Amino acid sequence: MSDANSRKIHIRNNDTAVISCPLCSRQKTISVGSYRGRKTRVKIKCGCKNIFIVNLEFRKNVRKKTNLSGEFTNHSQNNIRGDIVVRDLSMSGLKFVSMDIDKFMNGDEMTVLFKLDIADSATIKKEVIVRNIHENAVGCEFEKFIQYAPEGTLEFYLMS
Repeated sequence: MSDANSRKIHIRNNDTAVISCPLCSRQKTISVGSYRGRKTRVKIKCGCKNIFIVNLEFRKNVRKKTNLSGEFTNHSQNNIRGDIVVRDLSMSGLKFVSMDIDKFMNGDEMTVLFKLDIADSATIKKEVIVRNIHENAVGCEFEKFIQYAPEGTLEFYLMS
């Protein structure tokens, strides 16, 4: 059973997940709190005898894979600027790649600007804080993230 055959399951606030069998469509709600922090791939055996793999997604905010061109201004590094490609996006942050990886440090405060790949080509401008750097990817958290007051265009894009 490869990752291509596995399904991503998002965890509810009460540490439960609704698992649906890809063969017979039976659904079952299971407790997954014991997997938090240690295991995300789980083998499931349905009552119909089908065995399949699910990937448990414990993130609070769903991440969407993207390939969006943009630019950054790093205020913590003398306002240097450069190009980025946003690789994933959520309501609380983003991950991008850049040829200028040496121009970032954890804690840097920046402005990122990128266009969504939807019909109206909405431009998103966000103030972000660099939270991690791995190889050529930079993980950032939005500075002014409001969990219960999502921004319409970005929320719509993430749910589509």
